Amino acid sequence: MEVKLIGAPIALYKEFETGAEKGVAAIRKELGIRFQSLNLANCTQESANDKIYAKAKKLLNKYFLFFIGGDHSITYPILKAQTKPFDVFWFDAHPDLYDFYKHKFSHATVMRRILELHNCRTIYLIGNRAIEPEEKEFLKDTERVKRIHFNQIKRIHSRRYYVTIDMDVLDPREAPAVDHPVPRGLSMTQLISSIKHLKKGNIIGCDLVEVVPDNDSSGITEKNAAEIIQTFLS
Repeated sequence: MEVKLIGAPIALYKEFETGAEKGVAAIRKELGIRFQSLNLANCTQESANDKIYAKAKKLLNKYFLFFIGGDHSITYPILKAQTKPFDVFWFDAHPDLYDFYKHKFSHATVMRRILELHNCRTIYLIGNRAIEPEEKEFLKDTERVKRIHFNQIKRIHSRRYYVTIDMDVLDPREAPAVDHPVPRGLSMTQLISSIKHLKKGNIIGCDLVEVVPDNDSSGITEKNAAEIIQTFLS
């Protein structure tokens, strides 16, 4: 199935003056590939979600969809468009399990909202190393989120799954341009190895989010984001 890249430049609840809304343009420049980007300027979170959902719904049976963010809020409307059961391999330093953080559908609540979808089965959280008390309490009461080491991915047999990659899953030495860098993250070698394995199974789509270009001038985060995307495309 042909891969369709789609930009979703939205970051309404960023920590700094500029945020991941600039990530799409920076990654496009690094990739050197033209692709469509949704016009989400001046959108509320609800209207942005509606646009992303409509695009995913329209194209999901025609293409392998790879969305580029933007912040992690984009993953919810993408998966809301799915009609069949799915698992998620979720690469992220944070679990994004708040019930409310600045908005019900913000980047910090996105996993919680996806777990509310009737066809979401299991979320495998890889690279998590920062967790807040509210999130820890929620994890105690659910067996549908499993925190795993990247080496365990090859032992999991999912019939149908989505992959979402928050760039802060990487160690800050390899992805400093994020809102919330956390030490002792995955290396690019570990992440690329994981992706190559996941490509072999029944993967239904992917997104890459949370590149904040203004947080680092070296360009290494955009470069590594482009390499991750190219690994999926190759």
